[in-house]
Order: sequence, then structure tokens, then C-alpha cells
Amino acid sequence: MSEASRYWQLVRIDAGGNRRIQQIPAAKSFYAQVFEHLIPDADIQRQLLDLYRHSSGETALLAQRCLRCFLSWILEQGCLQLENKFGQNHNFTASDLFPYVLDDDGKLSTASSYKCFSQKILQSFDPQQSSLTTWAMMKLKQHPELHKFLLECGVYLISNWAILNDTQPKQLERIFKEFHIFSQGGFSDAAIKEAQSILESYHNVYRLQRLQQRRKGLRSKCIAPDTQQLQAIAQDIQKHTGQIFEIEVLSQKLQKLAAQLREYRIYVRGGSVQISSLDAVYGSKYNSLIEEIPAPETNNIVEENDEQAEFLQFYRQQFQLGLQQALAQVTESRVRYLQRKKGDKVKMFLTALELSQCQKLAMKEIAEFLGLRAQDSVTKLLKLKDLRTDVQQEMLVILKDSLKEKAKVYVDIQALKNLDERLTSFLFEEISQMLENSEIQSRTMKAHLKADIFAERLCEYLQTRKTN
Repeated sequence: MSEASRYWQLVRIDAGGNRRIQQIPAAKSFYAQVFEHLIPDADIQRQLLDLYRHSSGETALLAQRCLRCFLSWILEQGCLQLENKFGQNHNFTASDLFPYVLDDDGKLSTASSYKCFSQKILQSFDPQQSSLTTWAMMKLKQHPELHKFLLECGVYLISNWAILNDTQPKQLERIFKEFHIFSQGGFSDAAIKEAQSILESYHNVYRLQRLQQRRKGLRSKCIAPDTQQLQAIAQDIQKHTGQIFEIEVLSQKLQKLAAQLREYRIYVRGGSVQISSLDAVYGSKYNSLIEEIPAPETNNIVEENDEQAEFLQFYRQQFQLGLQQALAQVTESRVRYLQRKKGDKVKMFLTALELSQCQKLAMKEIAEFLGLRAQDSVTKLLKLKDLRTDVQQEMLVILKDSLKEKAKVYVDIQALKNLDERLTSFLFEEISQMLENSEIQSRTMKAHLKADIFAERLCEYLQTRKTN
């Protein structure tokens, strides 16, 4: 493909969600009339923008169409870059991102009130501030729905240094004690105090210099502090605390702190974060929550290990049984509710649930199968988000009761009371992760994601319900 063809060939997705290249003859003819000779790409964009903004009628429409074709290629590249950088570790591909930004239908008319993403980019673009490519890439990363999807996958598109810039040191104690107690086992007071002093000195040097630059009208991305800045930060730390850090060590500590804050921000924005599983094993050592359930006093180490293994096995079994029981209760509750409605709502609900979770059909396909006018009707019928929330609440009660009953074998009453609150929080996170994975699976339908336990158990229940 020639570079020029980007101005009359549109990258779009079809009704099935597949990438397609659509040639637009009117845009090709218009481009050939305006640009008889090869000129630099920046000049092409400048002239098309001028025609788009200062012409009228068909000329403005065709200039806009050429620019929107060009933007579709830029947006596709942006999605591919996100896949290359984060996709493998966070279980998504560029194809999962395309529907959010490649929504241009290729038509010339602007009669519709709906504005595709590339139109919004053009309307907000100021050539005095940046290039069109740079602006498009920035708007892509700010796209609300795309940003939400990436958060759900555990990706937060802000640099480490920007995160450190707008985090107040006094927030660290609360974040570390309330959030990271579950994801990393908690931090000592000394570790929190060190993190606060590092962040304060970072603000005294790096953040202060950024603010001074902004007052002068200079704006730039938050990039990693250079050697001179790191040295100044280290000196500031030594001045206020007496601690001495080599700049390499200081850089590592800053990046680790930013990563911890990133996890917290993803979590509070409703995204998916990596947390330790209740039955996770690190080498020969079980996770800290399990270790808080002490075995009876004994000198027999083998017996202690056996009791830990027994509890873990019990937990795994109860998690599966709790999920099955919760799914049955929630599904039957929804069935009883729909029986009071007009029409055969129950049959439609159960059929739609099976097609969605077991056969992995898209909402549009389910709507066509059920004879409904729009996919929104299926979404309202299923209410999958509410379904998952109800299952989560039921599971939390079921699991907490069964695990506390089992724990009585290992702990005294006071220890059980101390465990109660943390057990609730940990189970909530465990169940939430399973449901988040299920939601991502149902939206992306990608085989490379980890097993969707929620859908598997739901399908088993629906099959059992049919045969009984």
C-alpha cells in the first residue's frame, strides 16, 4: 500500500468485528484532483485541514473523509502498539480494542447526529499545539470506554512519574495499610515512613521543577528523572532523614513505589489487579492468610504441613461448591421473578443465558435468534452485571460460613474473631477476580484467556436443569 492510499482507504471493522479495508472512490478522486504531485505528508494534512475547515459543501465533506481515512490507520497502529506493550501480560489483543475507536462507517454524509471517534479528534485538533498523529494517539489513550476496558485488564495508561507527581505523601499510609495489606501482606511502619520521605523529596525536586516549567508555558511528558535530578532527590532525602541512597537504588525504589500506587489506582477505578490467591504457594511457604490459621501446638512439622494442605484442599472444594450453590440460587431467583412477567420471559432468559455463556454468541446474534429487535433487549433481559453481583454476594456468605466453621478445628475463639474481617476481604477479592475474568471473557471471547470458571459452572447447572 502506498502512503497516499491512507487518505482514501479506511480501516474499519465489520458487523462481525473483523478488520476490513474499505476503499472510498470519491475520496480517491478528490485526493487526485487536489494533489497532482507528491508533496510531504505534513503539507497534505495541512491543506486537507484547511479545506475541511474553510470550505463548504462537498469539498469540506471530502477533505474530512480523507482525513478520517488517514486517522483510521493511526488509530489501528495505536491499538497494535498497546497490544505489543501490554497485550500478552494482560490477556488482550488489538482486535479487542478496535471496536472502541474504529467506528467510522465510511459514509460521506454528516446528517447523522452520531459522531465517530475520528470526527471528534478532528473537531478538537489544534495544529498550533501538536501534529495530527500525536493528537490522535493522545485521544486514543484518553478514550473513556477504551480506558475502562484497559483498566479491567489491569492496564493504567499513565507514566510512573506522573503517578508519583500527583500522589500526596500523607496518602501512602492509608493506601499501604488498607489496600496493600491484601495484595502484598502489608508494610511495616518503617517501610511506610521511608516511602513517604522518598516521595516528599521527589516532590521537592522533580515535581517542583515540573511546576516551574509549566509556569513558563512549557509542557512535556513526565519522563524518568535524569542523573542530576536523582542526585538532588538523594541529597534531599539525606538532608531530612539522614538516609543515604545510591541513585540506582533510589531509581528502583521510585519505580517500585509507582508500581504499588498504580495497582491501587487500577483497583479503585474498578480494574483488575494482581493479588495473591488464598491458596497461593510460594516455594514451600503458603500464603500469609493461611499461615494466620495456626495448627494446634505440636512439635510435629509434618502434621502442621498436613493440616495446611488439608485446609487448602477444603477451601478449593468449597469455592467450587459455593459457586455452584450461588449460581443455582441466583438463577432460580431470577426465574421466579420472570415468571410474574407477561410472555415467555423465562424461556427467553434461559436460552439467552446459554447462548451467551455456553455458546459464546454475541448479543446481536442472540437477539436475531430470539427474534428481538435489538441487542439492547438481550442485555436488559440477561442483566449479566447484576447476575454476577448477586452471585458474588451469595458466594461470600456461603464461603465465609463454611471456612469459619472449618477453621474452628485449628484456632481458638479469639483468633477466629481476628481472622473474620480479613477473611471477608480476601474472599471478596478472590470471587471478584473470578467474575472479572468471566466478564472479560464474555466481552472478548478469546481462547487465550484463563478458564472462565463462572461460565463453566453456570453451563453445567443449565444442563442439569434441562435434564431434571
